[in-house]
Amino acid sequence: MLTSKLEAAQKMVQGRYDPNFVWIINDEAPWTPMRRSLAQSTVALVTTCGLYRGDAQTPFDEWHDLGDPSFREIHVDTPPERLRIAHSHYDHAAVSADLNVALPITHFQRLVEEGVIGRLYPWTYSFMGYLPEPQQLIRQTAPIVARRLKADGVDAALLTPC
Repeated sequence: MLTSKLEAAQKMVQGRYDPNFVWIINDEAPWTPMRRSLAQSTVALVTTCGLYRGDAQTPFDEWHDLGDPSFREIHVDTPPERLRIAHSHYDHAAVSADLNVALPITHFQRLVEEGVIGRLYPWTYSFMGYLPEPQQLIRQTAPIVARRLKADGVDAALLTPC
């Protein structure tokens, strides 16, 4: 069931870009229990806030009518001042004031120090969350990231939407 705001957004996308657009509702995602405790787990951070390294990466195509399904890989040790936002579909004020809103790296590093989680995966994955037509993300981009995380032994990922 869609909320009134999602219904309004769906109608806006249908009117401006794609008359056949409908939100994907996934009721079939399998429950996957943790195989080990958080204290023994490697946790990755993933965001849809459109972050990228301004000194080394191409910005997301934030002005494309149908969004940008690509991703950017950002090392957790990247200084915050090197990060930029390319996502015109949310207010950047909170993320600009505190990067931990989008990527809670310092909080998770503290959780590692406290023994709450075993390890913070050294790479974060950033997407631009505006994708009215997510088929390329679903079929190509997201599986690439999922395979990388799985191959590197990541046990859990936290997604921070914007």
